[in-house]
Amino acid sequence: MDIQYLLWLQEFRNATGGVFDAFFEVISELMHGTFAYLLAAAIYWCIDKNTGVLLAMNVGFGSVVNQTFKNTFCIYRPWIRDASIVPVGDSMESATGYSFPSGHTQLATAEFGTIAIWQRRRKWVVGLCTVMIAAVMFSRNYLGVHTPQDVLVSCALCCVVIYGNYHLKRWIEAGRNRDLMTLGAGLIVCAAFLAFVTCKSYPIDYAPDGSILVDPEMMITDCYVAAGCAIGFLIGWILERRFVQFEPMPKVWQKILSFIVGAALLAAVIKGICEPLYYFMLGLGTMAGYWGKLLYSVIAFVFIVTGYPCIIKLADKFMNHSERYR
Repeated sequence: MDIQYLLWLQEFRNATGGVFDAFFEVISELMHGTFAYLLAAAIYWCIDKNTGVLLAMNVGFGSVVNQTFKNTFCIYRPWIRDASIVPVGDSMESATGYSFPSGHTQLATAEFGTIAIWQRRRKWVVGLCTVMIAAVMFSRNYLGVHTPQDVLVSCALCCVVIYGNYHLKRWIEAGRNRDLMTLGAGLIVCAAFLAFVTCKSYPIDYAPDGSILVDPEMMITDCYVAAGCAIGFLIGWILERRFVQFEPMPKVWQKILSFIVGAALLAAVIKGICEPLYYFMLGLGTMAGYWGKLLYSVIAFVFIVTGYPCIIKLADKFMNHSERYR
């Protein structure tokens, strides 16, 4: 039934001459990484710190949950299951690894679901966020890279994560040292997750050209990336919470400038530190490459959650100091 649904969508694409293809490719790619992470950073750095923290929690731990299911069930993509499925354009390039559940949907639900909770009193914002989640889910089906169950289960799992993190955050705020308890528990969960995905067995099937349909090394690498995001958030969150305690700049022009500078510095950290470190460790072997990917994500997230907020706080103090002596 799931394949038949995708074939029906494929027939619709062909009948309409692919007029909607570019639109759904854009919608889908919004949740492929850069835009999603910059949106989270913008909210955290410039608009609402508490919402930014919850958003980062949902993105980080939602990814861990999603990858746990991916690497447990090891379900192949639709075009592998049925050669009649022909994905749209270049959509296969970002549709790597196993199919179930959908990573794009997880990220969309984490991002827009958190924003919907934050802006729950503004019904039009909640409605827009709901439409965006549904649009990303449908785009993955329309493009032929995910089945309906891939996107539905991913959305449901992420909703559970959002609900759990929302109440976890409230519990942390209500007691002393609960943040440290959460840090310890989170690190244990990530360690167990990495041990599981590294040590488990994976199916090895081959395409007609002799290549492996899904390379287990690629899937394990994705898991180290997810764990790195979660660990980087936990470390950065504790450091910021206990030692930095920044607040977003108050004026609109300051917020805009904060985001522009932050995005540029984040790109510099990734290009100047994260990527060289990863490629150096990859050269040391496969296992070292896994840890290189984890450190890549840890460094990026610590910079987002703690590093740049330090700069914002220092800039705020400097501007306030300068205004006193005008």
